[in-house]
Amino acid sequence: MNAKIDSNDPLRVSVVIPTFGDPENVRRAVRSAMNQDLPPDQYEIIVVDSSPDDRVVRTVEALRPGARCALRVLTKPAEGPGPSRNLGAGAARGEVIALMDSDCIATPGWLRFGLAAFGERVGLVQGRTLPVPDVPLGIFTWYVRVEQENHIYEAANLFYCKTAFAQAGGFDTAFNDAAEHVMGGEDVDLAWRVKRLGWTSRFSAEALVYHEVQRLPFLRWVYIRRHYIWPLVARRVPEIRAFFWMRWFFDRHQAALLPALIGAVWAVWIPAALLLAVPYIISRGSEPTRTLRGPLRIVRVAAYSLRDVASLFLLVAGSVRFRTLVL
Repeated sequence: MNAKIDSNDPLRVSVVIPTFGDPENVRRAVRSAMNQDLPPDQYEIIVVDSSPDDRVVRTVEALRPGARCALRVLTKPAEGPGPSRNLGAGAARGEVIALMDSDCIATPGWLRFGLAAFGERVGLVQGRTLPVPDVPLGIFTWYVRVEQENHIYEAANLFYCKTAFAQAGGFDTAFNDAAEHVMGGEDVDLAWRVKRLGWTSRFSAEALVYHEVQRLPFLRWVYIRRHYIWPLVARRVPEIRAFFWMRWFFDRHQAALLPALIGAVWAVWIPAALLLAVPYIISRGSEPTRTLRGPLRIVRVAAYSLRDVASLFLLVAGSVRFRTLVL
């Protein structure tokens, strides 16, 4: 079977939404998925809930009487989104699996445009993801933004040909055992395994979802714990090194940070060594910003330096744990 989608198929696509708590977000996500401009007999929605209580199940069940398409909710123990997506994909009846997170809102044409991007040997389609409109964005906010195909293939908005998904074996649950708390990485791994099997990928700017803008406490903003998992991802998916800075650094800021730290140590004996920090200051200080302009940009550099140092320690710890260097 190839990935060509026949418009006459009775059930073309299954939407899989994993969730852990937060029934209000689930309600919004499911309603947006129900409000698609496809005929209702061509798609279904499967919510996979890992919550410790039944609030999400009751929320979804309350939506069922007014649903314009098939709507189901499955329950399982909390293991992270990868195993939940696997369960949903295994129960899916559609030829395409449309993945969306519970903190996202799909636009009405999301499924139609995502399906339209499939063709011969297309195994996955990445959709466009933007922060929810009219919500202020700032330094202490988090959201997913995807405006072109990237190497991460965030599962917040991603379509898989079910055949390709099955051939690759779905999301690898080993990523859930990498640390006490789930940190992600399984979405990158699966996408590249699908591509290694000979399937191609496409991007659809019209297959748009909006991602919730979350306000983060300062400590959570500083400590990006998912950086710990990137050395494991690099070991499993060596292709992504082509997207790293000089293949070994997570991004250009991390690459500039290391000489800055070395310069700070050497400055005890050679004050001129502080010049090694100039590339980092320029790197962080030149970023676009709505606040902290002009001389106040040094405050921005100071705040980001705390986060970048924390990320470096996490990357080093992950490099030791998974025996693959990423800085």
